[in-house]
Formats: sequence, structure tokens, C-alpha cells
Amino acid sequence: MNLGQLVAEVSIICGDKVVGEYFGAPEIKRAIGDVYRYYTMPLIFAGTGYFVTQTFLDIIAQQETIDLSVLTPKFWATSKLWRKLSTGYMPMHMNEQRYKFMSTIGIGTGDTYIPDYHYRGMNLILSPIPIAPMTAAIKMDYVYIPDFPNQTSADNYVFDINFPTVFELNVKLRTAIKLLETKDATGGVSDTGTLIQELAQADAYFQDTLPKDENIDRVEYSGINYNHNLM
Repeated sequence: MNLGQLVAEVSIICGDKVVGEYFGAPEIKRAIGDVYRYYTMPLIFAGTGYFVTQTFLDIIAQQETIDLSVLTPKFWATSKLWRKLSTGYMPMHMNEQRYKFMSTIGIGTGDTYIPDYHYRGMNLILSPIPIAPMTAAIKMDYVYIPDFPNQTSADNYVFDINFPTVFELNVKLRTAIKLLETKDATGGVSDTGTLIQELAQADAYFQDTLPKDENIDRVEYSGINYNHNLM
């Protein structure tokens, strides 16, 4: 379902006979974007695996940093890192030993260069610093933050394919309620009671899909989070 189709369905739920009778298309699009973000971010934070992609990173000689802010889609956290070798992939180790000695001589090249890593801002930091360039030398699975529509998005805007379509009902209901409550605040009259009940049932299913065990058996994401701590 593209954005234009979703706008039409939300408009009908709001009681519009045609799009724009009560709410203009830009207003609906903006609300849809807000609601998509509302449901997407918990799926990312819970480590559900919906928004994970893969890329290969180059190693540059005499440069310890790899800029992750330039990745598309937008980087949020690392899921897995491997050093690509001629015979396979070696899992990379996150360097958490702040007092560990790191030699600056005798550093290998090619398959003998197996660096540790840590993070500095939106940069991946390799230790020791590489002495030779290597193309597509690091394979990274990372969690990304998808784009969201706004009021200027085209009707043919297509939502991220990894958003579970089963939750489109939640998006439509919550968007309609958001718009109708705005109408009430400006002196209009709307009945959102039935919609709120339907949304409560749909949101209960959404919450049931999120992990409840804080110690679930999975590799923790590492990288940037919004509590300003490294995981």
C-alpha cells in the first residue's frame, strides 16, 4: 500500500466522503508519518530484526575511523561485524579493554589484519590502525532507521518493505484518532470511542509481538543508542 492509498483509507475512517472534506491530504500525510514512527521505533529498540540490512565497508590505510553516518539507510546500531578474509568471514571483537596495549608495529595486512573495534560518535574505530587499504574488507549487519513520510511526500511514496503489514491497521486507526482529536480540540465534534476500542485490541497484539524477556537469547546490538551509552 502506498501513501496515497493509505491517505484515502484514513480519510474514510475519519468520515470524509472524499479526501480533503475535513482534513487535507498534507495534514493526513504528516499524521501518518508520525504514527509510522510511533510503531517503528519500538520494533527497532526491541531487536525484532525487522529493520536490519547488510553492507561492506572499505578499510583505508593509516585511517582508524570508518564513518557510519553516510550509510543508507541510516545507521542506528551494529548487529554483527565480520572481517572478510580470502577463506571466509572472521567475527570481529569489540575492544572493551581500555588499558589494553595496542602495538603500532608489526601490524598485518590482508588476511593477517584482524582488528578490534569500538565506537566514537558515529564512527567505527579500528585498532590497530590499518597500514594498507582493503576494499569491502568488513561485512556489517546493522540496524537502520527507515525514512518516514511527511506532508510533502508524493502519493506514490512506498513505505519500508520491512514494516510488518499486519500493523497497517494500527497505523490507520491511530492516525484517524490523532486527526479527529485535533478536530475536537478546534471545536469540532467526533466520536472516537469505537476507534479507540479497536485500536486497543490491535495495539495489544502489537505489544505481544515485542520481546518481554530482558535476557532474551540473542547477540546484543552494539553502537549508538539514545541513552548516550555504548551497549
